[in-house]
Amino acid sequence: MSELRVSAKFALRFTFYNITHIMKKLILGAFFAGMAATASAATPDITQLPDSLYLMAYFTSPAQHLFYAWSADGLHWNEANGGKPVFQAYDDRVWMRDPFLNRVERDGKVTYHVVHTWGWDNPAIFHWQSDDLVNWVAADGGTTTDSGKIYVMDGKDGRPSSPNAWAPEFTYVPEEDMFYIYWSSRVDDRQLHYVTTTRDWKSFTVARPLFDPGFTAIDLTVVRKGDTFYGYYKDERNGEKTILCATTRSLDPAVEQFSGTTRLLPDDYRVEVEGPSVFRKIGGNGWIGYFDKFNGDAGLSYTECSDIEKADWKLIPDTEVSNVPEVKHGSVIIVSREELLPLLK
Repeated sequence: MSELRVSAKFALRFTFYNITHIMKKLILGAFFAGMAATASAATPDITQLPDSLYLMAYFTSPAQHLFYAWSADGLHWNEANGGKPVFQAYDDRVWMRDPFLNRVERDGKVTYHVVHTWGWDNPAIFHWQSDDLVNWVAADGGTTTDSGKIYVMDGKDGRPSSPNAWAPEFTYVPEEDMFYIYWSSRVDDRQLHYVTTTRDWKSFTVARPLFDPGFTAIDLTVVRKGDTFYGYYKDERNGEKTILCATTRSLDPAVEQFSGTTRLLPDDYRVEVEGPSVFRKIGGNGWIGYFDKFNGDAGLSYTECSDIEKADWKLIPDTEVSNVPEVKHGSVIIVSREELLPLLK
């Protein structure tokens, strides 16, 4: 009986060992298969990408440099450049907050431009340009941090005086061959938006007020449809912290001022937001807007409309989008598959 018990006990242990061993192999196999599938998914088949895609420029709080993400639909995003910064303004200590990227075709040549905030309390902005989205230089070809710096609110040479210049963006108006660069600065008791112009990014007009709704407003971003410019901005008043829109037919404030007020978000949307970006859908059938949720509910959320004139914006549920990690206040352009390729290597 004792021998039978020992044999049975041994057989039971042996069977249990085999089952456990097999289960471990199955679990590990599934784990590594999942890792392989994830790695495969992270490396897209270039031949399967559409001809046109969305490219987002953004920064993160841990690393305030220039990052890229790409998307086929403007709602589901993938890290580019392996999730590493693309550019650091030639100095790791320089903040590249609120990077605004734009693609400008001029005299038959495409040039990419990026402008960005220097920091919380600096009266200058930065500008860089590139032929390939990878190698960035100042307008004069300079490759030092100082070469990309543009003082706009330092109180010198007739310029206004302010301790800051936040979230610069620009619009190129081809019929004028003019770049309009705008940002918000604190003057007296509130932030308002200023504008300067240039044709070569080397000489600039003295900044002047562009938009003042009568209360603190920041993060102006402008898109154009036909002869109308739509300016989306953050209402900084307590109890608001939402995104509003005003319009004008000229970015020259001496010609016409921004006017009117429409909302990007529903009246009952109570999450505090900032950093709007609005871009046309590929194919031109509608628009997408996104914004930062910065107070207790971090990340980007999205809205869309069929007609920017009607402002028929509708929120897209967060469950229907996917963002890259740590993404903050950026901008979106449309690029070709060939333009994107160098960023995926």
